[in-house]
Amino acid sequence: AGREGMMYAQYIAAQAFNSGGLGIIHSISHAVSAFYDTHHGLNNAIALPRVWAFNMPVMYERFADIAEVMGVDTHGLSKVQAADQALNAAIRLLRDVGITEKFTDVNQDTHVKNRLGTGPTPFYAGRKVIDGSAATIDAITNHVLGDACTPGNPKECTFETVRPVVDHCFNGDLDDLLT
Repeated sequence: AGREGMMYAQYIAAQAFNSGGLGIIHSISHAVSAFYDTHHGLNNAIALPRVWAFNMPVMYERFADIAEVMGVDTHGLSKVQAADQALNAAIRLLRDVGITEKFTDVNQDTHVKNRLGTGPTPFYAGRKVIDGSAATIDAITNHVLGDACTPGNPKECTFETVRPVVDHCFNGDLDDLLT
């Protein structure tokens, strides 16, 4: 019964993805995976607070709702204040579960283990180290702009608007996003 429930849940999630669009959290994740062979879920988690901060100005009400769902007491807060609290709650959650805070901090030797759990698989040995150079940020940004998920982003994406988001994913401090 549990397996059947999980299969149905993933089916429903995929249907939602197809109809709603995913936005640049996934676009950034796809680009970083393509360049560095990192895990899609980890990439999504690293990108999430930066993309939330980017998108928030065009959808404060939705982020205010997210804050409530995340257990934030939003009584007496404006929609903007509540939205800010959603971002703070997301950052706390990422830290509570030990998510790496930026791409340049991903440990290339330990995030993908071999079957025994003792080190990188031979396939992953010698792969590129993630760097936050201007050339890397430009390349990832261009990849994001060509990704199929980008048109689903609620805020318009151009090289000039997305590049700072990508740069922050590689080089920024999450404390800069806290209010």
